[in-house]
Amino acid sequence: MRQKLFFTAMLLGMLAEVPRLARAQTSAFASSSRTSASDFTESTSGYITLPPNPKKTNSYSRWSMTLKASTLGGGVDISRAIGQHLAVRGSVNVVDFAFPFSIDGVTYDSEFNFRSGGVSIDWFPRRGGLRISPGVLYWKNNLSALSSVPPGKYFELGEQGFINSVDDPLNGTAGVVFPRHVAPMITFGFRNLFFGKSKDAGRLSFPFEIGAAYSGAAKIDVTLNGTACTLEGCFTFAQNAEAQDSLKAEIRKLNNRLDNFPVYPIVSMGATYRF
Repeated sequence: MRQKLFFTAMLLGMLAEVPRLARAQTSAFASSSRTSASDFTESTSGYITLPPNPKKTNSYSRWSMTLKASTLGGGVDISRAIGQHLAVRGSVNVVDFAFPFSIDGVTYDSEFNFRSGGVSIDWFPRRGGLRISPGVLYWKNNLSALSSVPPGKYFELGEQGFINSVDDPLNGTAGVVFPRHVAPMITFGFRNLFFGKSKDAGRLSFPFEIGAAYSGAAKIDVTLNGTACTLEGCFTFAQNAEAQDSLKAEIRKLNNRLDNFPVYPIVSMGATYRF
Protein backbone atom coordinates (compact mmCIF):
# COMPACT_ATOMS: atom_id res chain seq x y z
CA MET A 1 0.00 0.00 0.00
CA ARG A 2 2.82 2.38 0.86
CA GLN A 3 4.54 1.60 -2.46
CA LYS A 4 1.40 2.44 -4.43
CA LEU A 5 1.03 5.76 -2.60
CA PHE A 6 4.73 6.64 -3.25
CA PHE A 7 4.46 5.78 -6.95
CA THR A 8 1.28 7.83 -7.31
CA ALA A 9 2.94 10.88 -5.68
CA MET A 10 5.92 10.70 -8.05
CA LEU A 11 3.62 10.45 -11.09
CA LEU A 12 1.60 13.49 -9.99
CA GLY A 13 4.81 15.49 -9.44
CA MET A 14 6.08 14.67 -12.94
CA LEU A 15 2.76 15.64 -14.48
CA ALA A 16 2.91 18.96 -12.61
CA GLU A 17 6.32 19.77 -14.26
CA VAL A 18 5.07 19.19 -17.84
CA PRO A 19 3.34 22.60 -18.34
CA ARG A 20 6.42 24.46 -17.02
CA LEU A 21 8.75 22.60 -19.37
CA ALA A 22 6.42 23.20 -22.29
CA ARG A 23 6.36 26.94 -21.58
CA ALA A 24 10.18 27.02 -21.38
CA GLN A 25 10.53 25.19 -24.72
CA THR A 26 8.04 27.54 -26.40
CA SER A 27 9.89 30.61 -25.10
CA ALA A 28 13.26 29.27 -26.31
CA PHE A 29 11.87 28.46 -29.74
CA ALA A 30 10.30 31.92 -30.11
CA SER A 31 13.56 33.61 -29.10
CA SER A 32 15.50 31.50 -31.59
CA SER A 33 13.01 32.34 -34.34
CA ARG A 34 13.28 36.08 -33.65
CA THR A 35 17.05 35.91 -33.75
CA SER A 36 17.12 34.00 -37.05
CA ALA A 37 14.59 36.32 -38.68
CA SER A 38 16.57 39.34 -37.57
CA ASP A 39 19.80 37.88 -38.88
CA PHE A 40 18.15 37.02 -42.20
CA THR A 41 16.69 40.51 -42.54
CA GLU A 42 20.04 42.15 -41.86
CA SER A 43 21.81 39.78 -44.23
CA THR A 44 19.26 40.34 -46.93
CA SER A 45 19.35 44.09 -46.42
CA GLY A 46 23.12 44.08 -46.56
CA TYR A 47 23.10 42.13 -49.81
CA ILE A 48 20.63 44.49 -51.48
CA THR A 49 22.50 47.65 -50.52
CA LEU A 50 25.94 46.50 -51.71
CA PRO A 51 27.45 49.05 -54.20
CA PRO A 52 27.91 47.92 -57.78
CA ASN A 53 31.19 46.27 -58.69
CA PRO A 54 33.48 49.02 -60.03
CA LYS A 55 35.09 46.56 -62.42
CA LYS A 56 31.82 46.36 -64.35
CA THR A 57 32.01 49.99 -65.55
CA ASN A 58 32.66 50.67 -69.20
CA SER A 59 36.13 52.15 -68.61
CA TYR A 60 37.63 50.99 -71.91
CA SER A 61 36.06 53.92 -73.80
CA ARG A 62 38.34 56.48 -72.10
CA TRP A 63 41.25 55.93 -74.49
CA SER A 64 41.12 55.30 -78.24
CA MET A 65 43.50 55.02 -81.19
CA THR A 66 42.63 55.78 -84.83
CA LEU A 67 44.48 54.74 -87.98
CA LYS A 68 43.42 57.02 -90.83
CA ALA A 69 44.03 58.21 -94.38
CA SER A 70 43.49 61.91 -95.08
CA THR A 71 44.48 64.86 -97.24
CA LEU A 72 47.30 65.37 -94.74
CA GLY A 73 48.57 61.85 -95.42
CA GLY A 74 48.48 58.64 -93.47
CA GLY A 75 48.19 59.24 -89.75
CA VAL A 76 47.52 58.10 -86.21
CA ASP A 77 45.22 59.76 -83.65
CA ILE A 78 45.29 59.16 -79.89
CA SER A 79 42.25 60.37 -77.96
CA ARG A 80 41.44 60.66 -74.23
CA ALA A 81 37.91 61.31 -72.98
CA ILE A 82 37.68 63.97 -70.25
CA GLY A 83 33.94 63.84 -69.69
CA GLN A 84 30.68 62.78 -71.25
CA HIS A 85 30.93 65.42 -73.98
CA LEU A 86 34.65 66.21 -74.37
CA ALA A 87 37.88 64.51 -75.45
CA VAL A 88 41.44 65.62 -76.17
CA ARG A 89 43.00 64.28 -79.37
CA GLY A 90 46.54 64.37 -80.74
CA SER A 91 47.50 63.40 -84.29
CA VAL A 92 50.55 62.76 -86.46
CA ASN A 93 50.43 62.63 -90.29
CA VAL A 94 53.04 61.75 -92.93
CA VAL A 95 52.89 61.36 -96.71
CA ASP A 96 55.26 61.53 -99.69
CA PHE A 97 54.05 61.30 -103.27
CA ALA A 98 54.87 62.41 -106.82
CA PHE A 99 52.41 64.35 -108.97
CA PRO A 100 53.37 65.59 -112.46
CA PHE A 101 51.31 68.43 -113.96
CA SER A 102 51.55 71.00 -116.73
CA ILE A 103 50.66 74.73 -116.84
CA ASP A 104 50.85 76.84 -119.99
CA GLY A 105 53.04 74.24 -121.68
CA VAL A 106 55.58 74.00 -118.84
CA THR A 107 55.76 70.55 -117.23
CA TYR A 108 56.37 70.19 -113.48
CA ASP A 109 57.50 66.80 -112.17
CA SER A 110 56.58 67.53 -108.58
CA GLU A 111 57.18 65.71 -105.32
CA PHE A 112 55.07 66.44 -102.24
CA ASN A 113 56.42 65.95 -98.71
CA PHE A 114 53.84 66.44 -95.97
CA ARG A 115 54.67 66.32 -92.26
CA SER A 116 52.14 67.51 -89.70
CA GLY A 117 50.89 67.09 -86.16
CA GLY A 118 47.95 68.58 -84.33
CA VAL A 119 45.97 68.86 -81.11
CA SER A 120 42.16 69.11 -81.04
CA ILE A 121 39.33 69.33 -78.53
CA ASP A 122 36.48 67.03 -79.57
CA TRP A 123 33.06 68.23 -78.44
CA PHE A 124 30.10 65.83 -78.71
CA PRO A 125 27.01 68.07 -78.27
CA ARG A 126 24.59 65.23 -77.54
CA ARG A 127 26.94 62.40 -76.55
CA GLY A 128 26.27 60.94 -79.96
CA GLY A 129 28.24 60.47 -83.15
CA LEU A 130 28.49 64.13 -84.25
CA ARG A 131 31.53 66.02 -83.03
CA ILE A 132 32.93 69.54 -83.46
CA SER A 133 36.71 69.82 -83.13
CA PRO A 134 38.61 73.12 -82.93
CA GLY A 135 42.38 72.73 -82.79
CA VAL A 136 45.87 73.74 -83.88
CA LEU A 137 47.90 72.14 -86.67
CA TYR A 138 51.68 72.26 -86.91
CA TRP A 139 53.05 71.32 -90.30
CA LYS A 140 56.15 71.36 -92.41
CA ASN A 141 54.87 70.76 -95.94
CA ASN A 142 56.74 71.50 -99.13
CA LEU A 143 56.57 70.81 -102.84
CA SER A 144 59.62 70.60 -105.06
CA ALA A 145 59.60 70.01 -108.81
CA LEU A 146 61.74 69.81 -111.91
CA SER A 147 60.37 72.21 -114.51
CA SER A 148 60.86 71.56 -118.21
CA VAL A 149 59.42 72.08 -121.67
CA PRO A 150 59.49 69.36 -124.37
CA PRO A 151 62.05 70.17 -127.08
CA GLY A 152 60.61 72.17 -129.97
CA LYS A 153 57.26 72.75 -128.20
CA TYR A 154 55.36 76.01 -127.70
CA PHE A 155 54.88 77.40 -124.15
CA GLU A 156 53.80 80.64 -122.53
CA LEU A 157 55.18 82.72 -119.69
CA GLY A 158 52.96 85.60 -118.65
CA GLU A 159 51.55 86.92 -121.92
CA GLN A 160 54.57 86.00 -124.02
CA GLY A 161 54.83 82.87 -126.19
CA PHE A 162 58.07 80.95 -126.81
CA ILE A 163 59.34 77.94 -128.74
CA ASN A 164 61.67 75.68 -126.83
CA SER A 165 65.05 74.87 -128.34
CA VAL A 166 65.75 71.39 -129.67
CA ASP A 167 69.51 71.54 -129.11
CA ASP A 168 69.40 73.20 -125.64
CA PRO A 169 65.87 72.70 -124.21
CA LEU A 170 64.70 74.60 -121.16
CA ASN A 171 64.91 73.00 -117.74
CA GLY A 172 64.80 74.25 -114.17
CA THR A 173 63.28 73.89 -110.76
CA ALA A 174 60.10 74.92 -108.94
CA GLY A 175 59.08 74.98 -105.30
CA VAL A 176 56.00 75.75 -103.23
CA VAL A 177 56.27 77.13 -99.71
CA PHE A 178 53.45 77.45 -97.15
CA PRO A 179 53.85 80.67 -95.13
CA ARG A 180 52.51 79.28 -91.85
CA HIS A 181 53.94 76.44 -89.77
CA VAL A 182 51.20 76.77 -87.13
CA ALA A 183 47.61 76.98 -88.36
CA PRO A 184 44.27 77.10 -86.52
CA MET A 185 41.84 74.48 -87.74
CA ILE A 186 38.32 73.25 -87.23
CA THR A 187 36.82 69.94 -88.29
CA PHE A 188 33.43 68.25 -88.11
CA GLY A 189 33.04 64.52 -87.93
CA PHE A 190 31.02 61.47 -87.03
CA ARG A 191 32.15 58.87 -84.52
CA ASN A 192 30.99 56.08 -86.82
CA LEU A 193 30.55 56.43 -90.57
CA PHE A 194 28.51 53.21 -90.71
CA PHE A 195 25.36 53.85 -88.72
CA GLY A 196 24.46 50.78 -86.70
CA LYS A 197 23.95 50.03 -83.06
CA SER A 198 24.65 52.38 -80.18
CA LYS A 199 28.11 53.58 -79.26
CA ASP A 200 28.30 50.88 -76.59
CA ALA A 201 27.95 48.12 -79.17
CA GLY A 202 31.69 47.48 -79.45
CA ARG A 203 35.21 48.81 -79.40
CA LEU A 204 35.63 49.28 -83.16
CA SER A 205 34.21 52.21 -85.15
CA PHE A 206 34.90 53.96 -88.46
CA PRO A 207 34.99 57.77 -88.08
CA PHE A 208 34.71 60.34 -90.87
CA GLU A 209 36.02 63.91 -90.65
CA ILE A 210 35.92 67.05 -92.81
CA GLY A 211 37.23 70.56 -92.16
CA ALA A 212 40.03 73.01 -92.93
CA ALA A 213 43.20 74.59 -91.53
CA TYR A 214 44.01 78.26 -92.12
CA SER A 215 47.45 77.75 -93.66
CA GLY A 216 47.71 80.97 -95.64
CA ALA A 217 48.14 81.00 -99.41
CA ALA A 218 51.11 78.99 -100.65
CA LYS A 219 53.81 80.72 -102.72
CA ILE A 220 55.49 79.26 -105.80
CA ASP A 221 58.86 80.08 -107.34
CA VAL A 222 60.19 78.87 -110.71
CA THR A 223 63.61 79.00 -112.36
CA LEU A 224 64.37 78.14 -116.01
CA ASN A 225 67.64 77.67 -117.86
CA GLY A 226 68.38 76.81 -121.46
CA THR A 227 67.59 78.29 -124.85
CA ALA A 228 64.23 79.57 -126.08
CA CYS A 229 63.18 81.14 -129.35
CA THR A 230 60.74 83.79 -130.56
CA LEU A 231 60.11 85.29 -134.00
CA GLU A 232 63.12 87.56 -133.42
CA GLY A 233 65.46 84.61 -132.86
CA CYS A 234 66.84 82.35 -130.14
CA PHE A 235 68.52 83.41 -126.88
CA THR A 236 69.83 82.11 -123.57
CA PHE A 237 66.85 82.29 -121.25
CA ALA A 238 68.69 83.16 -118.01
CA GLN A 239 70.49 86.10 -119.69
CA ASN A 240 67.54 87.67 -121.49
CA ALA A 241 65.80 90.47 -119.54
CA GLU A 242 62.53 90.23 -121.47
CA ALA A 243 62.41 86.46 -120.92
CA GLN A 244 63.03 86.91 -117.20
CA ASP A 245 60.26 89.52 -117.01
CA SER A 246 57.90 87.06 -118.70
CA LEU A 247 58.91 84.39 -116.16
CA LYS A 248 58.21 86.78 -113.26
CA ALA A 249 54.80 87.58 -114.77
CA GLU A 250 54.07 83.84 -114.95
CA ILE A 251 55.05 83.39 -111.29
CA ARG A 252 52.74 86.27 -110.28
CA LYS A 253 49.89 84.68 -112.22
CA LEU A 254 50.42 81.33 -110.49
CA ASN A 255 50.59 82.95 -107.04
CA ASN A 256 47.42 84.95 -107.75
CA ARG A 257 45.67 81.62 -108.34
CA LEU A 258 47.05 80.25 -105.09
CA ASP A 259 45.81 83.36 -103.22
CA ASN A 260 42.29 82.03 -103.73
CA PHE A 261 43.10 79.09 -101.43
CA PRO A 262 44.23 80.43 -98.02
CA VAL A 263 42.88 77.33 -96.26
CA TYR A 264 43.98 73.74 -96.56
CA PRO A 265 41.12 71.20 -96.83
CA ILE A 266 41.07 68.29 -94.38
CA VAL A 267 39.14 65.13 -95.21
CA SER A 268 39.85 61.85 -93.46
CA MET A 269 38.49 58.34 -92.91
CA GLY A 270 39.80 55.72 -90.56
CA ALA A 271 39.27 52.93 -88.07
CA THR A 272 39.13 53.58 -84.28
CA TYR A 273 39.74 51.08 -81.49
CA ARG A 274 38.63 52.00 -77.96
CA PHE A 275 40.63 50.61 -75.05
